[in-house]
Amino acid sequence: MCLALAAVGAEAAEKLKIGHVLPKGSQFSEAVQVMDQELQKRTAGRYSIEEYPASALGDGKAMLDGVKLGTIDMVMSSSGGALGQFNPTLGILDLMLLFRDEAHVDSVLDGPIGNSLLDSFKAQGTVGLAWGENGFRQLTNSLRPVKTPADIAGMKIRIAESEIYKKAFEALGSKPFTLPFAQVYPALKNGQAEGQENPITTIVGSKLNEVQSQITLSYHTYAPAVILINADRFGDMTPEDQKALQDAAKLGGKASRVFVRARDAKGLEALKASGITITPTTDFDRAAFEKALAPFYAEMAKVYPMDQIMAIKNTK
Repeated sequence: MCLALAAVGAEAAEKLKIGHVLPKGSQFSEAVQVMDQELQKRTAGRYSIEEYPASALGDGKAMLDGVKLGTIDMVMSSSGGALGQFNPTLGILDLMLLFRDEAHVDSVLDGPIGNSLLDSFKAQGTVGLAWGENGFRQLTNSLRPVKTPADIAGMKIRIAESEIYKKAFEALGSKPFTLPFAQVYPALKNGQAEGQENPITTIVGSKLNEVQSQITLSYHTYAPAVILINADRFGDMTPEDQKALQDAAKLGGKASRVFVRARDAKGLEALKASGITITPTTDFDRAAFEKALAPFYAEMAKVYPMDQIMAIKNTK
């Protein structure tokens, strides 16, 4: 009888499949592991999460579409590129110099603004469960220290595939262009690109410092990540299990933040040891960059109301 009950219990356990583009051992993977552990604990093992890393379920766009259609249960996706196209409301988070530091990020995403942005995913047939992190982006180049906008005037900078990123760097007088990430290292090495921008962990992990002589700790753009589930799949869960999943996702998201920030600190030490010239944040003339970005913000205000932009900027 006990064996029969155990078998029924085992059959009743449900697996939620989640995909993401980063490899096993990444910040997204860390989030999924914590979320799985917490969900199993909160549902007495009735639910678990099965991870599909490294684009095993498709590229970023394909996975987002899959979650919307219900062919994939869940996805963890970073802002910029596919996520901004999937939910245009989220593009506001890609604005340059929107966030000051990690504490500012946490105040925004964990408060009413972050909750409102999560709610906006309902229009895409998904439920936004929690915010994770991909990290702040920093600027590297092979020409000179970057302290003011004049220092990047005319500089050929490889950027992520984002129209918002492109407009911001153009407003600063540089020459931004997109390129698949796999081609960034050789492009920097042969001079096709003179600069690029990425989180420290990516710069160190991909050894971009080998082909760049300068890094400015600019913290110019922040890339959050979001954990989504198909709306119908979420609706099939009891209210208690829904809350368990939301709580588990929030803990998973926070784990990704801790992971990124610890790895960034370690990566910065590696950069110091590598001999690359580091321009600290204190030497980055943020006020001058903000002034140069005024036309960019005026254009973006046609898409994202200025009161919403300022609400984020002024969050304490």
